[in-house]
Amino acid sequence: MIELGQLERRHEDFDQRHTRVIVVSVEKLDQAQKTQADFPHLLVLSDAEHGLSDAAALIHSHAAPDGSDVDAPTTILVDRHGTVRWLYRSPEVLARLAPDEVVQAIDQHMAGTP
Repeated sequence: MIELGQLERRHEDFDQRHTRVIVVSVEKLDQAQKTQADFPHLLVLSDAEHGLSDAAALIHSHAAPDGSDVDAPTTILVDRHGTVRWLYRSPEVLARLAPDEVVQAIDQHMAGTP
């Protein structure tokens, strides 16, 4: 949850860029709601059934210690029309983009989008 705290603390940077951070979690709905309460400037959605990660192929096959599949840490920038402007899928299961990297990606890929 360290990453969520870092994103939460940067909410003014995202607000200035008219950007909403949406976190898609594999937590069950009740736990995702608790996470939402801890991070009120983020929108936390539950994907406990892995519908989104399966549909978007955001899976690291056999990457868990027990050999099972795990969701890949992924950052996607989508404009208000639903067009994907940029996607970063981490090659490492435990690696996440730093908030500075997310802000840079927004500035680079979302500038001038209606």
